[in-house]
Amino acid sequence: MLFLLLAMLFSAVLAMVLKYLNTSSPYGVFFFNYITCTVLAFAAMEPRTLYNGDFTPCWLGGITGLIYLASLSANGYSIHKNGAILSSVFTRLGVLVPIVVSVALFGERPTALQGLGVALAVAAAVVMNGLPGRSHDSAAGTRIYLVPLVLTLLLNGAADAMSKVFTQLGRRQDDGLFMFYIFLFAGLATLVLLVKEHRPLTARDLLFGVLAGVPNFLSSRLLLAALTRLPAFLVYPSYSVGVILVISVASFLFFHERLNTRQLGAAAMILAALVLLNL
Repeated sequence: MLFLLLAMLFSAVLAMVLKYLNTSSPYGVFFFNYITCTVLAFAAMEPRTLYNGDFTPCWLGGITGLIYLASLSANGYSIHKNGAILSSVFTRLGVLVPIVVSVALFGERPTALQGLGVALAVAAAVVMNGLPGRSHDSAAGTRIYLVPLVLTLLLNGAADAMSKVFTQLGRRQDDGLFMFYIFLFAGLATLVLLVKEHRPLTARDLLFGVLAGVPNFLSSRLLLAALTRLPAFLVYPSYSVGVILVISVASFLFFHERLNTRQLGAAAMILAALVLLNL
């Protein structure tokens, strides 16, 4: 449970960094973020080798890295077509994908109370983000583009699910190697996009990339460690809503941002969901 709590904390730090990024061209930041994560993953490996007798970390990490970048691109495209609010809701709903994968493929079975906790956690994430109405931002007025939303849900969920897949297919001594290849392939794919679009790298990209990369690596590594010890139906919804709760508390304490009535209700739902998930 300690690994899960620390993963929530570092993921919240990452979210706070990205919140203040405020750029229409984030791929430079993503590139330095992935490079920072790759360096940290290699430094943390023991032994430091690119092959440890099994190709699983390489090919599965490579696929996961490409899914990471695809999920970011899909989320950005969905925000452009449907607005930030509805896209954020579907990003949160992506937590259903690794839960379904774990139950259907790996035989994990939540209790009735834990199942209720999962449902409450998903509902809380949706309530916290809110649902768009006619007065909210949307690139296409009231029209909803379903394909970008579905891609956002599936790709974000698939990116999370791959860590659970590796805990079943890979060896525990290769966890660090798996993380290394995730970030290496994600970084190389991002570089291809930068070259293709002729986007120059800046000092600001480097600064925010490093600031994002450190908590990104730590949260990803700790989440993988949590998945080796706890069932996915507990880890993923707890992680998803726990990060929201930490961000909300940090925003209140350090930035004096107040939650409205709906968000306070969602926070109460999150606390109830965390209790149910751990029964």
